[in-house]
Amino acid sequence: MLAAFRSGDARATRWLGAEATTDASAFARGFAWRGDRAALAAILDQAVADGGRQARVAVARLRGDGVAIVAGQQPAVGGGPLYTLVKAAQAVATARALAAAGVGASAVFWCASEDHDLGEADHADLIRRDGRIDRVRVDLGDGRASLRFRAAAPAFAAVVARLHADHGDGLGSAWLRAHAPRADERLGGWLCRLLMEAFAAHGLIAVEAHRLRPLWATRLARAIDAWPARELAELRREITAAGHADALGALDDPPLFRDAPDGREPLDPGAARALLVSDPLALSPGAALRPALQQVALPAACAVLGPGELAYHAVLGPVYAALDVPRPLPLPRVSVALVPGWLERAAEAWGVAVDALTADAAPPSYPAPLAHELERIEAALADLARAGGSLPGDLPRRAAAGHARLTRELERLRASLARGERRRAGRPPFGTLTGWLFPRGEPQDRVMSLCQALWLYGPGLADTLVEAVAITAAGDRRLIRV
Repeated sequence: MLAAFRSGDARATRWLGAEATTDASAFARGFAWRGDRAALAAILDQAVADGGRQARVAVARLRGDGVAIVAGQQPAVGGGPLYTLVKAAQAVATARALAAAGVGASAVFWCASEDHDLGEADHADLIRRDGRIDRVRVDLGDGRASLRFRAAAPAFAAVVARLHADHGDGLGSAWLRAHAPRADERLGGWLCRLLMEAFAAHGLIAVEAHRLRPLWATRLARAIDAWPARELAELRREITAAGHADALGALDDPPLFRDAPDGREPLDPGAARALLVSDPLALSPGAALRPALQQVALPAACAVLGPGELAYHAVLGPVYAALDVPRPLPLPRVSVALVPGWLERAAEAWGVAVDALTADAAPPSYPAPLAHELERIEAALADLARAGGSLPGDLPRRAAAGHARLTRELERLRASLARGERRRAGRPPFGTLTGWLFPRGEPQDRVMSLCQALWLYGPGLADTLVEAVAITAAGDRRLIRV
């Protein structure tokens, strides 16, 4: 879907309600929102109590006639993947660009702490210098309660302990420890506070989605009664027939849940209507309804979307129409990879450009030590194999077994000599390079924990990301020297 959207595919443009080439400032100028700005500002004022002066200025902008540039992600052990930081940085950079064009805009990070997928959230992946992944898994507790009820401090302690053991103290270790979760802080609340501290100079607003429920409570009845099941099914068939993934599956009913400390319980429309009467603020939307309710709550002119998010946003046009809310301009998320000095030096030793490395890159070939002599031994072994076949009795079998052993030893010798030559030349294993940039064969920012990035490179990384993203086309990849 990302490729189709960026290429100007007419169907993707229609599904997502905009063109990838649309000018964000022009789109924002024409963006019409009919929500309650005073009520929104009152909620956000509480959310940014620890966010600093610039965050309060950003809220004041939304209290007036400003628009929001929204990015979002669910929390996780260690804060989540590095791309969570990248999304926040892209929202900040976009808001700054709109301000330069004369459009009042504030960056808002929507923390989806109502998510209850513990399998996604219960670990942090730390990349070692040799390219291997050190997964820190933490028990977040039993039950099906959403992430907003899960304690942050034990998970943070486990990640920090492993970072210190594997990497020692980094540029940001003291800063990260100073912003450790409070004893009563949950995963979502801590992630919001951490992001607002990291982007304090830019006035990022970070808020847990459940805080905004009062702003859309009156629209939930419409979501239940006017749910566009037929239109969604038709659009889903059209998208999958075009060869795209079935991003959300069947959407026969609005995805609504009862969100409580004892669990997140899916509700059918009847049960959702009953809870809407008895306790409307306990109703939590699923992924197919959340983006439209976000538009009810926030004047979000633009939304930073990763590839997976872009795929399911393409399905949701009928939901926006049913709730009569404007769609945001989708901004494909920039992808980044952090390139430390040691990796640059390793690439130079191999004679390759870091920018040219891919997930499946093969190491360049170098002359093997004693290559001529090893070829002569190999030829002699081939002669031995041929001669052994003509021996009487069981000697051919013995000769074949001996030949196999000698061949294995020859390969060990060849590998040992190659390792020695590689070390003499100062070349680390080539997998170190690709493993750091493409852990598990994936982009670095999809795997590396944001805590690792902040631990190694300090809170100034947030400013670096904003500047890098600002000069990168939406959806492109940027290598950042750190």
